[in-house]
Amino acid sequence: MVKEVFAKTILNKHKKRDEWFLDDYSLNPYQLCDFNCIYCYIRGSKYGENMSQGLAAKINAPALLEKELLRRAKRK
Repeated sequence: MVKEVFAKTILNKHKKRDEWFLDDYSLNPYQLCDFNCIYCYIRGSKYGENMSQGLAAKINAPALLEKELLRRAKRK
């Protein structure tokens, strides 16, 4: 079952630009995961515990993305 959560932010700034994808930010519209894949990068992070809690969708993601993109566009 998919849980619904409200997020505070949606964009994650990278410490350095990814040389393959040439991106400065990542976007995660979901939290948690049921799959628990052996190769998943999340397993090695602080969020890798309790992987069997289900999937949570950030239901305010579209509004947050628009707000954060506008804020970043005004900086440049």
